[in-house]
Amino acid sequence: MRLLIDANVLLDCLILEASGLPRTGQQASNRVLGLCDTRMHEGLVAWHTLPIIAYYHGRQHSKEETADMMDMLLGFLEVPNVGHTDATRWREHGMSDFEDALQMAAAISGMADIIITRNIADFSDCLIPAMTPESFLTTYSQVK
Repeated sequence: MRLLIDANVLLDCLILEASGLPRTGQQASNRVLGLCDTRMHEGLVAWHTLPIIAYYHGRQHSKEETADMMDMLLGFLEVPNVGHTDATRWREHGMSDFEDALQMAAAISGMADIIITRNIADFSDCLIPAMTPESFLTTYSQVK
């Protein structure tokens, strides 16, 4: 399956809470990324997600560690081609949140089967279904 991984899922894996503890969803999010890394599923990431995760990772890690993390992610996550036309058509996705609409545009361009996100409510009536990492793992972890 082709999975668009939303920024919030990547952040589960890459940053710690202010308390220094792992984010609540870290374990399931790590498992989903692992399935993409081993090519059990194909992983996608929206272009605009990349600076978001680099910024937050860089607040807790060195520039070199952040650069290495970005290289690692880009080694197994594909960045779908989206552009100006996709951005101007954001309202066509029926979403009130611009950033979520851009995630949907990337999912459509990348021919994603599912969007993996912590924010499933904002994707509830969309062309491509959204699932949390936990629900995806329960339903699809053995499907290639």
